[in-house]
Amino acid sequence: MLPFVSIAITSIAFVRFKYVQDIDKRSVVKGEEINYTLSIHNEDFFLYPYIKINFFNNDTIFSNQFEPQCFSLLPFKKKTFSYKLCCKYRGDFFVGVKSIEFEDYLGIVKFVHEPISIKEITVYPRLIKLDSLKLKTDYLSESHALSNSRFENTLTFSDVRKYTYGDSMKKIHWKLSSKMNELLVKNFEGSSHASSAILLDLKKSNRSFEENSIIEDMLIEASIAVIYYCLVNWIPINFIYYNSKGFNTIEAKNALEFKEIYEILSGIKFENTMDIKDVLNIYVKNSVLKKTSILLFTSNLDYGLYDEIYKTKLMGYDINLVYVCPKHVVNTASFEVNNILNELLEIGVMVYKIQTEDDIKNVLEYR
Repeated sequence: MLPFVSIAITSIAFVRFKYVQDIDKRSVVKGEEINYTLSIHNEDFFLYPYIKINFFNNDTIFSNQFEPQCFSLLPFKKKTFSYKLCCKYRGDFFVGVKSIEFEDYLGIVKFVHEPISIKEITVYPRLIKLDSLKLKTDYLSESHALSNSRFENTLTFSDVRKYTYGDSMKKIHWKLSSKMNELLVKNFEGSSHASSAILLDLKKSNRSFEENSIIEDMLIEASIAVIYYCLVNWIPINFIYYNSKGFNTIEAKNALEFKEIYEILSGIKFENTMDIKDVLNIYVKNSVLKKTSILLFTSNLDYGLYDEIYKTKLMGYDINLVYVCPKHVVNTASFEVNNILNELLEIGVMVYKIQTEDDIKNVLEYR
């Protein structure tokens, strides 16, 4: 009868046990901490013999912070676990109980409980505010001057575009707007040709979760820092990236439009299979703005990309390369990469080399 009694008692315990889990914040910025608590209760008069709690992300975002817990629970007692968790990486993550296992006294059966509702947190990337940014281009400063002085050659305009918040009413092309049944704005000579294109490499890597997270977060935070600097200084940008949905372009002119890009970059996935050299090639072929300054963010550097940058440079574009070097993570920095970086400098490309232990602000400001 002992096996039947053991199984019966464990079955009752599995049905009757209660637990409560709580987190104090649902959204944080990378590097901040959250407080998580879990309480499990035994409201019966007999012992809960073998209980094991498995947590989400014990091997990823909360590596070495969440460990499986094994214990017994005396009658009419409760067990409480409290954690102060450091959110090390950007993204959306499940937090808390993944499963609770009950095993009977004799180890004959095991019952597994999985929560119906799962707690989730969003970890946003850091916003690094730059005091200066040394870009090798005259067009950004030209755009800045135009935006601050509001000087434009209003005698001729080059094209039209849709009205966006912040545009002057004087720029609206009323005749064409009435025909098209939507507000269209004139781009005057001198304003539409000064812009900055920011290309982000979202190519998927076969590195481990932690290695990828470190490199991807540095790319994202460097991109955000440059975008924010441009927009608060009235430098218009085009943010371009390629993912499973194809090419995506987001235009922004001032700080009021920064939030949309920040939200996109907070949740963007590195799932692309296309090389950044192909993204650059397609962008250049489809671009009509030869005065565009290109800022390229990548952690994948080879002679294929060098050749594409060289051709783009010959076409009249100014290019700035922000290269996140995975040297301290995967120890793969090669002699070839260093040669490419030196050759890019020789052809007039501004290169920012950010290693995974560097301070992004210092590198971008004081190169």
